[in-house]
Amino acid sequence: MLLISVAMFLLSSFAAITLIAVSEDTNYFLTLLSYVLGLAFYAAIIFVSGHAGRMLSAISSIIACGAMITLLFVIEFSLFEPLLGRDIAGLFATLIIFWSVPVEGHIIAAAISQHWFVGIVIAMIAFILQYGLQSAIGA
Repeated sequence: MLLISVAMFLLSSFAAITLIAVSEDTNYFLTLLSYVLGLAFYAAIIFVSGHAGRMLSAISSIIACGAMITLLFVIEFSLFEPLLGRDIAGLFATLIIFWSVPVEGHIIAAAISQHWFVGIVIAMIAFILQYGLQSAIGA
């Protein structure tokens, strides 16, 4: 399952890079590094909570869901940019990416046997860590 999830992640990332012309100052390595940091944070939460046996399935699910959300992002942006313009399409695409926070939160909550709200708080912390890393290093 992990290999399929990673393959989906690579496919969706390639589609995002290929189909959406982003600025040249985008650092793809930094984006990948922040993604790995988020996965490591989730793995640490699962391990510390005493559910290490669920780590592989939870991380695989997060990667696979992230890949599907990224593909949805690419499709939305590719279809709406010619009709609505880059700014409006980018706004909708950003909202789709923000949707990954509750999705990841739900997965983490199930993995650590906690209420969904706890999972969303953990996912928000992971998002802030990832954003902080990209802002600190990318600036």
